[in-house]
Amino acid sequence: MVLAAGAIVVVNGCGDSRSGGSDNDDASTGTFTVDTSHCPDEAGQPLDEGEPIKVGVSMALSGPLAAIGSANIEGLRAAFGAVNADGGIDGHEIELVIKDDAYDPARATANAQAFVGQEDVFVSLLQISEASITGSRPIYETACVPQLGTISQNRETSAPDEHPWTTVTIPPAIVEAEAAAEHIAETVPGAQVMEFRQQTTIGEDWAETFPGAAEERGLTLLEVQTVAPTEVNLDQHAARLTASGADAVVGEMQGPMCIAMLQSLAKAGFDGEVVLTSACNGAKQFMQPLGDAADGVAALFFQKDPSVPDADSDPGLEEYFEDMAEHQPNADPTITMALNGYEAGKLLVHNLRDAAGADDGLTRISLMEAAWNVTIERPAFLEPEQSMSGADDPYIINHVAVQSYDAASGGWSDSGVSFTYDGD
Repeated sequence: MVLAAGAIVVVNGCGDSRSGGSDNDDASTGTFTVDTSHCPDEAGQPLDEGEPIKVGVSMALSGPLAAIGSANIEGLRAAFGAVNADGGIDGHEIELVIKDDAYDPARATANAQAFVGQEDVFVSLLQISEASITGSRPIYETACVPQLGTISQNRETSAPDEHPWTTVTIPPAIVEAEAAAEHIAETVPGAQVMEFRQQTTIGEDWAETFPGAAEERGLTLLEVQTVAPTEVNLDQHAARLTASGADAVVGEMQGPMCIAMLQSLAKAGFDGEVVLTSACNGAKQFMQPLGDAADGVAALFFQKDPSVPDADSDPGLEEYFEDMAEHQPNADPTITMALNGYEAGKLLVHNLRDAAGADDGLTRISLMEAAWNVTIERPAFLEPEQSMSGADDPYIINHVAVQSYDAASGGWSDSGVSFTYDGD
């Protein structure tokens, strides 16, 4: 696996609406208005004094992505625990209502029905997978319950004009695909590239975006290696890779599958360029177990890695480590998914405070509009100044960078390649 030292290349679109940050206590002043003509009366009613803010989370706590789900929940608990310890949001404590969906769209839909029914949640947060998001979306839309911070790289998920009750917390796949293709083109011009595509939502999203980005840069795509969601041994796929003469491989997968892929590549003796998605960019979780075999592996980043050496002394992560230590002392704060959950929780807190400052007070409608009209400083991210403003800017995060793993230091080095999404 080759550690690239390619030229500094920044791939940008035509423009970007990122703007300066704001204090979390200041109300946002955006212009995107959510259609509420069909909403039930209770969507516009403020919470009663002292009433908890119930946050529904349908998450994979069993099945192939259980490790991802449980770490996200630990991060959420730390973020909300810190807020509640400080009096909550205008006297309203945040109450988590968690249901396991096992990464199954049918279970996610059933959970959504429970959330808007007997659970009576104020907001849904962190729904994973395009199928689960779109399957449960009509339920939230009908009830006018915000479906915030969903985790999908499909561009159709964030469509404020058609589906204004749903927001996304990660950049679309095209951002990572463009950056990955550019990195390979800079490192190995004219490379032959093989994709390892996991049969999950992330693989489907990359299937729609990476081929075009690669071909546009003169890369030759070889036969895709399709990987089943629960596959644990990728030796045969790795053997086909080395036999093909490929110069590079892109791992369009997530979770433990990334480790299995890297292990099989090392066993097969593959020494070409390797690029992983942002779902596999934790040094401690995915790279360090492989030692020198992971040296030079590239991954996509939009957020800092809490597992690299000296991460706990990074000013941008200081509050995260403090809150995890105080409110989730038995959790591992170096797991990137824990930071993902924490940051999703912090963004919701920001939106809730903005909504509480609206003329009508803290309602589901004011929360939804606050979420779409947000400006925030998030120091745990590579680009901390973030905003979102409806159809003009439908992603809170739209920037990624490529970094390469350095086995000697146990950390990452910037490759110089990044991409910012502008909507095209």
